[in-house]
Amino acid sequence: MKRVLRGLWSTLAVAMTLALIVAPLAHAGLGDKLKKKVTGSAEKKAEDAVDKTTDDASKKAEGDEKDAGAGESEKSDAPKGSGDIGSVSTKFDFTPGDKLLFYDDFTQDELGEFPVHWTLKQGTFEVAEMSGQRWLRSTSTTSQIAMKAPAMPQLPEFWSLEFDWHCPKNSGNVLNVYGQKGDQPAAWHVIFPYSGHNLYAESGKVNSDTPFDDQDVWGKTHHVMFMARGKALKVYVDQQRLANIPEIDVTNGMPDNFMIELWSEVEPMITNVRFAEGPKPMKDPFADGTLVTYGIYFDSGSDVVKPESAPVLRQIAAYMSANPTINVKIVGHTDNQGKPDGNLDLSKRRSASVAKVLADQFKLGADRFKTDGMGDTKPISKNDNSEGRAANRRVEFSKI
Repeated sequence: MKRVLRGLWSTLAVAMTLALIVAPLAHAGLGDKLKKKVTGSAEKKAEDAVDKTTDDASKKAEGDEKDAGAGESEKSDAPKGSGDIGSVSTKFDFTPGDKLLFYDDFTQDELGEFPVHWTLKQGTFEVAEMSGQRWLRSTSTTSQIAMKAPAMPQLPEFWSLEFDWHCPKNSGNVLNVYGQKGDQPAAWHVIFPYSGHNLYAESGKVNSDTPFDDQDVWGKTHHVMFMARGKALKVYVDQQRLANIPEIDVTNGMPDNFMIELWSEVEPMITNVRFAEGPKPMKDPFADGTLVTYGIYFDSGSDVVKPESAPVLRQIAAYMSANPTINVKIVGHTDNQGKPDGNLDLSKRRSASVAKVLADQFKLGADRFKTDGMGDTKPISKNDNSEGRAANRRVEFSKI
């Protein structure tokens, strides 16, 4: 009888302990007048498998380039193209800037150290590694950083900011991004995820709270993008546009910098941070003779065109449909990471895949395209740092 009572008591104690698990603490970031909502940590299972790889400081970083991956390339007789470009909403219209102002994938930094191309505002960060890729990880409850981008009186009229974000476990309003003038209150502020899986954006008295299609954002890598056209600002996650502010509040001046805040005790991370000027709205993509674009995306070592490439491909297709006598040559380029032969083969397969998508999914004649790849033989920047390598990874379109 005593043994049975002891068993019942143990079961009751475990149940009471689980019931007392509390949600993450609320937090207010810079200029944030809202009391942010948080999600209960007991609502979902923590995905602990990520932690096993994140702290592996003994491994050497592999495949640090988003588009290089030459050592991983697999031979293929035919381009793979892509099967889902057409399913991307036309509201997803993000086009990355073509003049690179800042890029960091943290490959030049030592594991465990603070990165050299950033300014610490608050908290603690360290360079970490997950699945062979370098990340910047927050290790304190509130961590704030700013890029050491070129100083400017204000952000360019046209600009884009994009990065990969990963949070291994269920938490609160983890990612906060601010556009501000010096140390003035933020002109705009974006929170993701908000209320579990939404994106919240505010500028002055204007705000929006938009659901993200993927309701379980945790333990996955998401691509976060910002695009500005003058005072207009759009925000995207993966292939979904989640905020569209036609005119930001510039009471405190046009922003001249960004601040990124990671608020959580579960060690969220960012990588592949790219800030660029442009592009200007495209009327004639070949007005300058050759269109150089960074808006055609591939996974490392892959020739499959990613859905995020849809906006640029739509623009090319629209131009070619309106000008049926124009034929186009597509040329792929890589950086110098990996073996030259692998880079050359990968660049050729990628350009062929782009042509296949345009022919198959946009109903353009396949005979209107010629493709080639230069591998790493035609760099437009030095390959000795992350920014230079990012500039060299590109796709070029030119009229034949």
